[in-house]
Amino acid sequence: MAKTGESVVAAGKMETSDAELLSALIEGGDERTELDRETGRNRYFANPVHSHDVFNRGSCTAGMLNGRSRVVAREFLSRYDALNYDSLVEEQSFRLKNLVRSAHNEPFDVFFGPSGTDLAYLPTLFQRLLYPNRPLMQLMSCPEELGSGSRAVAAARLYGRQNQFGHALEQGAPVDPGAPEPRVVELDARDAEGRILHRRDKIVQLVGDHPDAAIVGSLVFGSKSGIKDDLDVIDDYGDHVMWVVDLCQFRVEPVLLHDLLQRGAMVMLTGSKFFQAPPFCGALLVPRRWTERLRRVDGAPVAPFGKIFSAHDVPWALDNVRRHLPAKENRGLRLRWQIALDEMESYAGWPRHVSNALIDEWNREVSALVSGHPSFRMMPDQHKTNASIISTQVLAGGRELSHDELRRLYHDVLTTEHDGLSGGARRVFFGQPVRYGDRSFIRLAIGSPTVRWMLERGSLFIDDDVRLVDIIASFAERLA
Repeated sequence: MAKTGESVVAAGKMETSDAELLSALIEGGDERTELDRETGRNRYFANPVHSHDVFNRGSCTAGMLNGRSRVVAREFLSRYDALNYDSLVEEQSFRLKNLVRSAHNEPFDVFFGPSGTDLAYLPTLFQRLLYPNRPLMQLMSCPEELGSGSRAVAAARLYGRQNQFGHALEQGAPVDPGAPEPRVVELDARDAEGRILHRRDKIVQLVGDHPDAAIVGSLVFGSKSGIKDDLDVIDDYGDHVMWVVDLCQFRVEPVLLHDLLQRGAMVMLTGSKFFQAPPFCGALLVPRRWTERLRRVDGAPVAPFGKIFSAHDVPWALDNVRRHLPAKENRGLRLRWQIALDEMESYAGWPRHVSNALIDEWNREVSALVSGHPSFRMMPDQHKTNASIISTQVLAGGRELSHDELRRLYHDVLTTEHDGLSGGARRVFFGQPVRYGDRSFIRLAIGSPTVRWMLERGSLFIDDDVRLVDIIASFAERLA
C-alpha cells in the first residue's frame, strides 16, 4: 500500500493513492462529507478511506470503503478521464433500472442527486411546474427520523452551506425567493413513549380537506429506525396529489419497488445506507407517466434549482428542464454510484430468501443479546420495523441517557480504539442517535457487505456484535 499522498507503479500503470482516492470520494457532496483538518474525520466521526480496522454496524449515511469497493473505486478512477460523462450517467441509470425493474412494472426514469436530502426537492419542484397557480402542500411523515436537512427541503429552503459544485449557499434561504413557500404538515413517527404512530387517517383527512392544493405526500418505508408507513394510503386522489416514498435505507424487497412504481409513486433511493457506499449517492425513480407530463411544461421555473442540481442529474427526455440547469459534471457522485451499483449487483447474486433468512437470524440473536442486557432498553414496536435495524435506548445507573448524552457517547465510542474485536479491527461504527421528543435512541444495523460475508462464510457470526454491545455499555456507565 502506498503512503498517503504517493502513487506507486503496479502492473505497468499508476495506482491511485489513498489521498487521491479520498479527494475523489468526498468531492461533489456538501459540508457533511468534509473532513475535519485536525481529526481527519467527517461529521459522523468516520473517514471513508481509513476503514480497514472498523467493525461496521452503522445505518446512517457514513459508508466506508471495504476491500472490494476499494478495488472498484481505483479501477473506475484509472479510466475516468477516458469516459464520456453523459454515456457514464446513462450506463449507471441503466444498471440501476436493471436491478429494480420487472417485466410487469411501469416504465420509469432515473433522476440523480448528490444525496437523498437533495432528491426531496424534486417532487415539490415538479408540482410547481405542473400546477404553477395552485398552493403547494407538503405532507411530511416521520420528520424526526429523516435527514437533518429534510425540514428545510420540505419548505423549499436551502438545507446546507455548500452545493455539489462547491459553491457556498445561504443556509435557510429560499431556493427560489420569488416563489411561494409550501405549507408543510409534519406527521410524527412516535409518541412520547416511543410507540410508532399510525398516520394513515390523518393523511387521508388532509388530502380530502385541500382539494385545490398541489400536494406532495412524502411517506417513508424504512426510516432511520426502519419504520414503515401504511402504503395503502397511496391511492388515486387526482393528479394534484403526488406520492413519493423514501426508501433511502434501501432495505426492501424488489416487489415493493415494482408495486410502488406501478401505482404511480416516486421512489427515493440511496446507495450509502444498506449498501454502505461512501456518502452521498441518491436517485429518484419517477414513473414514466409523470415524466411524460413534465415534458410538456415550461421548464423556466427550474432555473433557481441550478443551485442544487446539474443538467446531468435529469433524464435526457426532459430537455425543457435540462436547458435551465448548469451542465456541470460530478466525478465524486459517479464514483460513489459506481461503488454502490457494484455492491447492489453482488448482493443480488444471492437468492432473496437466503439473504433474508440470514438477516432474520442476526436480528433474533442480537435482539436477544440487547434486550437481556441491563444497559439497554429496546425501542417499542421492533416487529413493525426492518429486521436489519435494531433500535435501543441506552441506560446508565438505571436511567436512560438523554440525546445530548448519547451524542457524547457516540463520539467517545467512535473515536476510541478498542480491543477484543476480530480480524484486526480496533474501531467500531454504529447508527447515530435519533431524537424523538426529549428522548433518544441508537441503532445497530447490518449492511449488505456483512450479509454477503456471512453467507460466503456459511454461518452467522456475532462475536463482534457481542463485543460492541459491551463497549457501548461500558462507555454508558462512565456517563452515569
